[in-house]
Amino acid sequence: MWQAAKDLWRSGHYRSAISSVALRVNAETQAKVGRMDVSEVKLFQPTFSSDSPKPGNPQLRVWRDDGSDTYKSIHRGISAFAEGLYAAIRNPNNHAVQAELDETVALEQLAAFSVLARWVDDATVEH
Repeated sequence: MWQAAKDLWRSGHYRSAISSVALRVNAETQAKVGRMDVSEVKLFQPTFSSDSPKPGNPQLRVWRDDGSDTYKSIHRGISAFAEGLYAAIRNPNNHAVQAELDETVALEQLAAFSVLARWVDDATVEH
């Protein structure tokens, strides 16, 4: 995610850097599952659902479906985490006029999006 953020980050535009990272995670997830028709919460909720995939809606799996509560919990947690990132970080950064982010706060936000990006990268696609 650093590649998506570094130029803006180095010039002190932390809020824009985080917005750029949010866009990148969304775009990479869309590309991985071949779904350009949805984004953000509407992308992550079905993509990380522990339900069986439906036609035209591939899903990402970070844990083998062994039918366990752990499997369901992990996927529900990733979906909720993604929803929280886009609702509480990306949306206010893009839609509300605010002062520039403090670098420490921005670094924490970058780390949070990086966790989501890692899950997406490491996941397998299930059709």
